[in-house]
Amino acid sequence: MSYAASPRRYVGDVDAATIRPATSSDVPALSKLAKRTWSEAFGDSISSEDEAIELEETRSETYFLGALREKTVLVAENGGVLLGYVQFGDVEIPEVDVRPGDRGFHRLYVDGPAQGRGLGRRLTDAALQHPRLGEASRIFLTVWGQNDRARRLYASFGFQEVGTTTFTIGSEVVEDLVMLLDRSDAVRAK
Repeated sequence: MSYAASPRRYVGDVDAATIRPATSSDVPALSKLAKRTWSEAFGDSISSEDEAIELEETRSETYFLGALREKTVLVAENGGVLLGYVQFGDVEIPEVDVRPGDRGFHRLYVDGPAQGRGLGRRLTDAALQHPRLGEASRIFLTVWGQNDRARRLYASFGFQEVGTTTFTIGSEVVEDLVMLLDRSDAVRAK
């Protein structure tokens, strides 16, 4: 069964969701959520073989155990069910000329039934207030150019489109937009 077709539990009141740092005990549920949400968003646009490679390399339990050591992952949880997550850390975009103090906003995913209810905004806000991003001069992210909803969300926080990046998913070469939240003046003023 594909992850996009996996059954989900009732998400309940999204406003009551707690946002907290992910722990190793979250990894099995986090991996399932990450695979499901990525497949729903992008699985139809690539081959099943490339999808399987992507899910194993960047959304498996092994991946997240390593990510928790190197990156920051916050999860939104309600009633013991993970509803979404945000991941951030160092800038990982090859086309960016990284400066000291720059950080990367890597991922934001919300489970389908919880989308459109403000949870992505809450996760983004929590990430931007987290010490790892809160003191960053510039924050870079990548987003699929056809994901208008995500682009509008990021723009509402002050991110601006500044270029593109290419990367591979399995055997597919893909292009994303690069967006930047430049807080250099605000950080210098502190």
